[in-house]
Amino acid sequence: MSAAGTTQGTGDRVPRKARRIAAELPELGGIRHVEANPPSPTAWWVAIGTVLLFTVVISLGTGGIVGALVLIPAWAVIGWIILGYLGAEKVVVLDRGLLIGSFAPFLRPRVVPFDRFEVSSITAVRPGWKLAGMLRGRTRLTTGRTAVWAWNGVSFVAAMGPVAQRSYVDAAGTFRAEEPERRERVVWWFGTWRQPDRLVGALESALVDLGHPVAGLPQHVLPMVRISGNAADATTQLPRLVAALERRS
Repeated sequence: MSAAGTTQGTGDRVPRKARRIAAELPELGGIRHVEANPPSPTAWWVAIGTVLLFTVVISLGTGGIVGALVLIPAWAVIGWIILGYLGAEKVVVLDRGLLIGSFAPFLRPRVVPFDRFEVSSITAVRPGWKLAGMLRGRTRLTTGRTAVWAWNGVSFVAAMGPVAQRSYVDAAGTFRAEEPERRERVVWWFGTWRQPDRLVGALESALVDLGHPVAGLPQHVLPMVRISGNAADATTQLPRLVAALERRS
């Protein structure tokens, strides 16, 4: 197990914000893995094509190609900002919990300690955005932000965690014992255009090191389940999530 504040840094690059938050929350231990959701190659090509299309349209409408070309840098900056914010979603796996959410400027992820985590619920699905419709009536909240390029999803059931900020964590008592019946369990999911193998493997490694009997987790949840989006199929297509939501504390 890593010492608090250290990083192993598998997966994607460890952002400075993740290092800073991990240092603020030593209860979670060190960073083991980072799974990012950067724009896919298709997303970049669509963005470039859109800029070129607007350039041609403006050029034809005004008759001045120079004026249209002058706008390209401004459009490029706008596109980079939009894609950057949409692609700033990350899951940071630490020794004793997760940071999940946006690492974009002015935003902070949420904390999901593993002691609030239904380890048997981990499920890999495609497309992840259909989870909300399938689990309607079984959970009040399904939390997960994603982008149009992120169809693959890793989901799990856990108690709602606070924003990853020292003052919020202390106020919410995230790392103190809490009566199980007072925990509101929700479905979390993280969307990406990549295959979820690395994230599932990182979750397995962290949970096994904490003593949870989840060795061989990838064999249970991979390959991804293609879900229909119909609530009637939830029990057969999402048995791990449904069982965790229906399990009494």
